[in-house]
Amino acid sequence: MMGQTTDLFLSMPMPDGWLHFILFVLFGLHLLFVLLMLGTAMMSLIFYLQNKLSSDGVGLSWNRSFIKPHLGLKSIAVVLGVGPLLVMQIIYSYGFYTTTGLYSYSWLAIIPLLIVAFLLIELFEHRMTTGTLLPLTAGVLGLGALLTVPAIFTGVMSLMERPGDWAVFGAHKMGLSELYIPHWLFRYLHVLGAAIVFGAAFHLFVTAKGDQDKKVRMRCWILGGILFQVVVGVPLLISVSSIFNWQVLTAVTVGTAAAMIAAWMMFSGYDSKLGTTCNLLWILPVIFVAMLAARQFLQDSTMIVQNNQVIALQRAQDKDFAQFKSQALKIYQSKLNTIYDNGATIYDGSCSSCHGTTGLGDGPSGRRLLIKPEVLAAVHANRKYLRKLVLEGVEGTGMPYFRMFDGNKIDDLLAEMQSRFAIFSKASSGPKGDKAAAKSIWANTCVTCHGENGAVTEFGSTLHPIPPDLRYYSLSPERSMEIITNGYPGTVMQPYRQLPLATRQGLVDLVASLCDMSAQN
Repeated sequence: MMGQTTDLFLSMPMPDGWLHFILFVLFGLHLLFVLLMLGTAMMSLIFYLQNKLSSDGVGLSWNRSFIKPHLGLKSIAVVLGVGPLLVMQIIYSYGFYTTTGLYSYSWLAIIPLLIVAFLLIELFEHRMTTGTLLPLTAGVLGLGALLTVPAIFTGVMSLMERPGDWAVFGAHKMGLSELYIPHWLFRYLHVLGAAIVFGAAFHLFVTAKGDQDKKVRMRCWILGGILFQVVVGVPLLISVSSIFNWQVLTAVTVGTAAAMIAAWMMFSGYDSKLGTTCNLLWILPVIFVAMLAARQFLQDSTMIVQNNQVIALQRAQDKDFAQFKSQALKIYQSKLNTIYDNGATIYDGSCSSCHGTTGLGDGPSGRRLLIKPEVLAAVHANRKYLRKLVLEGVEGTGMPYFRMFDGNKIDDLLAEMQSRFAIFSKASSGPKGDKAAAKSIWANTCVTCHGENGAVTEFGSTLHPIPPDLRYYSLSPERSMEIITNGYPGTVMQPYRQLPLATRQGLVDLVASLCDMSAQN
């Protein structure tokens, strides 16, 4: 039974405020590890090229320790990426599904791109100190695949926040002349710049710890990354100026001020004030939260308004359609009954493939069976006996059991078979044959399997398949004559065409007399 906390896609599991807080925290954690992973991969490839060009073996060894945390960072980033996607589907379902649909082919490529990227970067790390062509190729291709993923994400997110562009994008994509493309491009570059800043800061405290030269190197990367952010950030802000609000302005101002402080710290401490590095531990979180808050405020400024409009429209429609709800449910239930509880539907879906639509045993699947399906149009059987055959099947033949159907559906199926083939009516009489000769053949031959009264004997029950119980099961005179004359291929029922026609006609008449259609009916 679905409840308030499990019915995620039909109702809000908790208040909007909590959902937005959870999204903010989860997305922030995911983004942090994504930035650390991207920054590590980008800088490691650049260091590799520098080390190779300068034949710096020591630098290569350090670079290998530099790229090693990538394995753990990517694993955490991927795991943390599931949470924001789930929450976003709940609170921005309309925009999220629309834009991921518009980006469907690229969106579907994310998983294979990540797999390829991760494997190639692992190969880059393992072969970094033992070769040139292979690690270089793996590093370039791996980083290229890795950088494609945030390009897709930023494309989807940018489009999601611009519902006015959805129709144009879906009709013929968009060119550079539209504002969406520059916005997406600068946003993507802003992510890459942030990856450099936070990636370099991560390694300043992890892999460069205790090594002043490497610390200086990381500080230069941080400073360069911050300046790059400023260059990219200005046109990025211009591209969203139409949806700017005071919350976004506040977040951007705080983030910019903190970034300038960080830049000053990196610049001023470049030569001798390396102790100020520790101040990054408080200034970088401020930059990160401000950047994340600005993005969230921008997204909310359009998505919350749009979501509220969709909800209002949905409630208005619910009110308009409420008067038709009862009638619609009745019609729907009627359709369900017609589709799932109708004997004709069950026969056509489950029986006709072997027995044929007209019951002649000529269905497309039946033609491939070693033991051909029975000609239902010629069968006359006791209802209870036939019901048992349908429920349990006939072992040793292609006739399966149908225990998946409940009693009502089995009854509907039997009623349909009666309607189509008069299967519960007594078989018509055929020509009278030589009764005495037939009794003699029966007593000396047929009784071994079918017993004196048509009941399956102990020996007959060891056969595979077991012959039918002729006390409750018979065939039309024509079908009986065919089987007595030619046998039943695939079973032990042998042909008796050597018997005189009168004797065979007598056997047909004798078999028909054994079946009591009223018994157990």
